[in-house]
Amino acid sequence: MRLLKFELLKPLDFVVMIGALIWGAVYIANTWSPSSYGYVLANILGEPESGPAWGTYQSVRSDEWADVTPLTQAAVRNGFQRYNHTSLYGEDLRINYGLPIHDWGFFFKPTMWLFGMVNPAYAYSFHWYALTTLFIVGYALLFRWLGASPALGYLLAAGMYFTGFVQFWWNEKGSEFALFPWMLLPFATSLPSAWKLAIFYWVSVSWLLTNFYPPVQIPLAFAGAVLLVALQPQLLRPRRLIPLVLAGVLSAGTVIAYLFDYLQATSSTIYPGGRQSAGGSSFLMAYWPGWLFPGINFGGGCIIPNEPDVVCEFGMFGMGYFFLGACFLDYSRWRVVMLDERCRRAMFLLSGAICLILAWMFLPLPSWMGRPLLWNFVQPERMQFALGLLATCLLAMLMRCMGIRASLFRLSLSIIIAAIAWAAWHKGTPMWNGNFVATVALLPCVLLVARFVPAVTHAALAGVSLSIGLVTFGAFNPLQSAWPIFNLAANKVTDDLDWLAARNGGVLVVEGELLSAIANGLGYKSLSHVTTTPHLEFWRPRFPDMPTNEFETAFNRFSHIVPVQEERPRLLAEHAVGVPIRPFMTANSIQVRHVPMIPQGLQSDGHIDRAELRSNSVAIMGWASWTGPAKDHVLEVKMTSEPAGEALSSVLVRSDLPQATKQAISALNGFTLLVPLAEGSRLPRICIVSHDMSTGRRSLLRNPAGVDYCAMSPP
Repeated sequence: MRLLKFELLKPLDFVVMIGALIWGAVYIANTWSPSSYGYVLANILGEPESGPAWGTYQSVRSDEWADVTPLTQAAVRNGFQRYNHTSLYGEDLRINYGLPIHDWGFFFKPTMWLFGMVNPAYAYSFHWYALTTLFIVGYALLFRWLGASPALGYLLAAGMYFTGFVQFWWNEKGSEFALFPWMLLPFATSLPSAWKLAIFYWVSVSWLLTNFYPPVQIPLAFAGAVLLVALQPQLLRPRRLIPLVLAGVLSAGTVIAYLFDYLQATSSTIYPGGRQSAGGSSFLMAYWPGWLFPGINFGGGCIIPNEPDVVCEFGMFGMGYFFLGACFLDYSRWRVVMLDERCRRAMFLLSGAICLILAWMFLPLPSWMGRPLLWNFVQPERMQFALGLLATCLLAMLMRCMGIRASLFRLSLSIIIAAIAWAAWHKGTPMWNGNFVATVALLPCVLLVARFVPAVTHAALAGVSLSIGLVTFGAFNPLQSAWPIFNLAANKVTDDLDWLAARNGGVLVVEGELLSAIANGLGYKSLSHVTTTPHLEFWRPRFPDMPTNEFETAFNRFSHIVPVQEERPRLLAEHAVGVPIRPFMTANSIQVRHVPMIPQGLQSDGHIDRAELRSNSVAIMGWASWTGPAKDHVLEVKMTSEPAGEALSSVLVRSDLPQATKQAISALNGFTLLVPLAEGSRLPRICIVSHDMSTGRRSLLRNPAGVDYCAMSPP
């Protein structure tokens, strides 16, 4: 395989370079990013005008807007120090998420180097711009190493970028995709061996530290090894192999040294340390057509009918390139591959690697069979990027060696197959949406180019594939300004949060949708948080009576801490733990007054959504129509059963309130109320009035079905 000559840039490279610089200037000047943090700004913080400049935030990407971006905010607020002094838990920020910590590992996070030098909004924007550029250019050069033309290389790279798998995971795992090809590219150059190894070492450490996620990186490392052997078989000679292996060991050792405390803390956890995977995925078996027809699993754009909240799990590495290649490849020239030694060797290596990955993805293989390649730590669904990369490389090589045959018959056959696939997949009721129309409408372009400009037929095929990906996935990630993410001005919601934290001794305790690290990213010592390592020493004094097994099950894991009005901690999901708020409350979040009578004639506003008996108490959840500051919020309660003690109230953060009322009602207007009752009490009649002391307004909350109102007095 020929070496890349970076000094001999083609005219297209200059065009791409100029375009990238112009786009970068515009992108960073506007502090744009692919973040969906606009969901928090609009639906929790009362800043809908600070949402995306283009596109729509994706609530399903909570891994980003509730975890990674808030932790980046926390790193900035901590002055880029290692330990999170703004957190209730004081946790170590050297974790799986790559954060801009100013320690020796910062040398291996080049896309974050602007943090600490400029406003963090610009640094954050540069980080995402750099990753996008590195992705497109890196894979374009990798395909050119395989023999692709410059145009074909860029089109294939862009086509990979606009696959569901990449777009759905981009704003969290983008660095794992973008930095990978740069580990391989030094070996395509004529640089001295020492320089190749040095670059490989630095990039590989950067690849692992910028976001450490083995389920994606392990299969990618396998794919990288296969590509290197296929393209540079001389690397298998001991004189070259031994230094390369040593560089790899040094890279792994550097990562282990940097993340040692994190790795040690998670090694004995139930999750993720105890997680083992076996081969075979029923999910992949159910949705595999998305590999050939990227839009087939979706309605309009990226919306999955009936299952919008799990869209990221449906992110197949599907490209129209695979289907088009199968339709237009000139199979009559198969002997050319067999006669060309380099093509034959590469084809067998890539095919063998693809078969191994497919076996792990689709066959019910036991976990121990994956251990030699560490695949027992890889869920089958997470192998898609590695498989897609190898499949794209193999198909590109085959089309270069065997050529493309475009004819009216093949075009007609491809359209018929696509229509049948859509009809069969949707059980006889085809979804004649934009995804299907785009697929069918773009197919004739291949034939037109083949007839009039045959020299660029392969590039045209890649262009059609890219266009299909753009139509389906191009609008998934928004253009969100990072300025309000890192420079949010104080408003009513933040003022209320400040008061709630101050009232409770500096610790913010609210229930509901102030999820994960959002509050800590805003600067609060919050009970709700994401703890990537267990904090058993923090929890044990708070819950000393929990049996050891129950305690370990709840807290010995990566955890999203979810405050709840319950008596005992409990596991809500594999990575979510419900923690009682009572041990962390020094004062009620909302003033509660038990009144002897409720007057008739009050305006009804607000609602009790649920009232249920628990052990010797009644738990009430609802919302009120207060408009004043949180310190003036009061709940006046009248029940037929006398309370047996002081009620416990808490703010319940609800994004549905500002959404349904066009921001008239704050997300902080939800509440929970736990009122103790005498033993053996039945569900009482209930009347609750919301009183806004700043306006003097009183409103009777509507009761749900099955909960009777108490008797009211004449006005």
